Amino acid sequence: MKKKRKIESNRLGYLMTIPATLLILLVDIYPLMNGVTLSLQKYNLQHPKNRRFIGLENYANLFQDSEFLGVLGYTFFYTFVTVITAYLFGLILALIMNRKMPGRGIYRTLALLPWAVAPSVANVCWRLLFNDRVGLVNIFLMKTGLIEEPILFLAKGEIAKLTVIFTDFWRDFPFMMIVLLAAMSSIPKDLYESAYIDGAGFWSSFRYITMPMIKGVSAISTILMFIWVFNRFDNIYLLTGGGPNKATYTLPIMSYFTAFMRGDMGKASAMAVVMLIVMTIVAIIYLRVMKSEVEQ
Repeated sequence: MKKKRKIESNRLGYLMTIPATLLILLVDIYPLMNGVTLSLQKYNLQHPKNRRFIGLENYANLFQDSEFLGVLGYTFFYTFVTVITAYLFGLILALIMNRKMPGRGIYRTLALLPWAVAPSVANVCWRLLFNDRVGLVNIFLMKTGLIEEPILFLAKGEIAKLTVIFTDFWRDFPFMMIVLLAAMSSIPKDLYESAYIDGAGFWSSFRYITMPMIKGVSAISTILMFIWVFNRFDNIYLLTGGGPNKATYTLPIMSYFTAFMRGDMGKASAMAVVMLIVMTIVAIIYLRVMKSEVEQ
C-alpha cells in the first residue's frame, strides 16, 4: 500500500514538471539546436531561398579568417584583464572593509553602487565623461596640466580597447568585493589572534590564513565572472558599438553584426557555437571546483 502511494506521489511530481520542461525545451533547447543547425548551413538573410547544408565549412572559414582570430584573441584578453583586475581590486577593498572603522557600512554601500547602476545608464554617463570635447575626464586632465590635448578615449582603437575594459572592471569589482568580504567574515577570529600571539604580521596572516581560507570562493567567483564577461554584449555595444573601426569587437558583438548587419546567419551561428564550446569548458571547470569544495 505504501509502495503504491509512493508511486502515485512520484507520478504526480513528474506530471507537475511537464509544463516547466516544455517551457525549457521551447525557450532554451530549441534555439540551441536551431543555432547549431544554422552553423552547418550556408544561410544569408539577403538570399533566404539559397539555404543549404555545407557541414563544417563555416567553422573552417572562421579559423582561416584573420578578423575572427583577432576578435577571438581580444575577447580572451578583454575577459582575462577584466576578471583579474576586478578580483584584485575587490580583494583590496574587501580587506579594507573587513577591518573595524567608523562608517564602515556607508563605505560598503558606496562601493556597491557601480554594481547597482543599470548598464544603459552607466554607459551613457561614461560616454559623456570620456567625450574628447566636453568630457569631464579630459577637462580635468587638461586643467591639471597632465595632458596638452584631449585623449580620444572612444575614437582611437588601442585606447578604446582599454577604455571598455576599465568600464567593465568598474562594473564588476563590487561583486568580487562583496563575495570575498563574505568569505573573509566567515574566517574564525581565533586564527588571527593565535597568529598575532605567535608574532605574525599582516602579510603573514594574509598569506597563510586569509588566502587559503578564501581560495574556494575566489576560484568559483572568478570562473563565474569569466563566463559573464566573455558572454557580455551590452557594455561594449552601448559604449562604442564595437568601434572605432571594429577595434572593440568581441565575439558577441561580432556575431550580432555578422547576423543582422551582414545577414550571414550561418557564420554568425558558428561564432555562437564557438562561444558555447568555450562556455562549456569553463562550466566544466566550475563544476569540478564546486565538487572539490564540497568534498573538502
